[in-house]
Amino acid sequence: MPAEKLIVANAIVLKLSPSGEKFTQVRLLSAERGLLSVLRRNRSKSNPFSLDLFDEGEAQVDLKPGESANNGFLTDFTVSKKRIGLGKSYAALQAASWLSGLLLANPMHEDELGEETYRLALRALDSLSDGAPPHSVLLKTLYVFARDEGYPVLADWASKLPLALSEKVTHILNTPLKEIELHKDEQQNAFASLARYVEHNTHIRLPRT
Repeated sequence: MPAEKLIVANAIVLKLSPSGEKFTQVRLLSAERGLLSVLRRNRSKSNPFSLDLFDEGEAQVDLKPGESANNGFLTDFTVSKKRIGLGKSYAALQAASWLSGLLLANPMHEDELGEETYRLALRALDSLSDGAPPHSVLLKTLYVFARDEGYPVLADWASKLPLALSEKVTHILNTPLKEIELHKDEQQNAFASLARYVEHNTHIRLPRT
């Protein structure tokens, strides 16, 4: 029987990793289907499209009849956005990779379609590509991610911080990224505090740093 064609209109490439000699495993985050893991045959004349980390666009997946999307083959990817800014800053690329690890380590619930997580990822990756301060982006993103998972982040973490740290966290959470004036180490310390809270008080799995 011929393969079924699945069109995923909005997808972000979160990870690319070798799978044997002929294939690359592609991890995608989509608004419609959440996290997907598909195989792409390494580039050849019959498979000419290019693919980079954090590309955004439309994915075409071939499925065997009756198989799930995670058993499919990526046959085309039409890029609608390339986040060139991530390649210009090691700190931004490092933060984007951490975010990717967070999303891949915490699969969405079966009753979720991935739209909220997709929008959260879009905002974070766009901000990092545009030059926003990486640790403030990660702090805002992890805060929203944990809150949306149902954890009382405000009551259990933010409201119990020492005054000096609390002021910095409040500034980051309530200030547009372009207007944050804290030093890099202050932003890093604020994010590290939230990461420690999440690691020790929730079931959210954090990527290794």
